[in-house]
Amino acid sequence: MSLAGVGIAAYLTVLHYDRAIPMACPGGGAVNCERVLTSPQAVWLGVPVALWGVAWFAIAAIFAAASIARPSPREPGWLRRAGFGWTAIGAAVVLGLLYTELAVVGAICAWCSVAHLLVVGLFVVQVLTHAVRAE
Repeated sequence: MSLAGVGIAAYLTVLHYDRAIPMACPGGGAVNCERVLTSPQAVWLGVPVALWGVAWFAIAAIFAAASIARPSPREPGWLRRAGFGWTAIGAAVVLGLLYTELAVVGAICAWCSVAHLLVVGLFVVQVLTHAVRAE
């Protein structure tokens, strides 16, 4: 899921910087990637939100790889907690981004929604993994 997220976020980042590339997303109505990606809210602290997504997914992939390389019980507790915290932060940010798309921009980006689902999916995996390890 992390690697798929890196790919989608990278694609959205390229679209942000090169508007000549055609968007593989509907351009009218409630689902309007162009409106979302060109809105002032598509940039945070001078950096495209999609580029923040690339970084977030890359770090999530590093946590996943570290966890796979050191499966429980050898996996350090700090690694489990860090991965859980990272995905919890991501899920919280997704809620904010979804609110921004719906209430502020007035449109949904289909590719952004797929990235959001991947973030929530990674969070669910962390929750389920924590529950299993706690038993």
